[in-house]
Amino acid sequence: MGDMPQKVSRRIVEACRKGKAIVVVPGRRKPFLPSRVFILEKYLKMRELPKSVKPWTARRTGKKGPDPLRAVEGRVLEPIRRKTLYDEE
Repeated sequence: MGDMPQKVSRRIVEACRKGKAIVVVPGRRKPFLPSRVFILEKYLKMRELPKSVKPWTARRTGKKGPDPLRAVEGRVLEPIRRKTLYDEE
């Protein structure tokens, strides 16, 4: 299979040294190797946060950024050519 990442094993040892319960999350690329380690209390808090904060409701759906081609409503001011877009001589 492979070896456990050094950061993961170090976090497991530190949590065990403190006597804390841990949650080991498997990796996406190598599913049999752990990729992240959380202390149980922090993991539960992290899982509950989106349910109470609901970040998707605060997202703005307002105006978008400026048009990169500087388009305006109405008539065309000048023809669109490479020379006018890139200021090439």
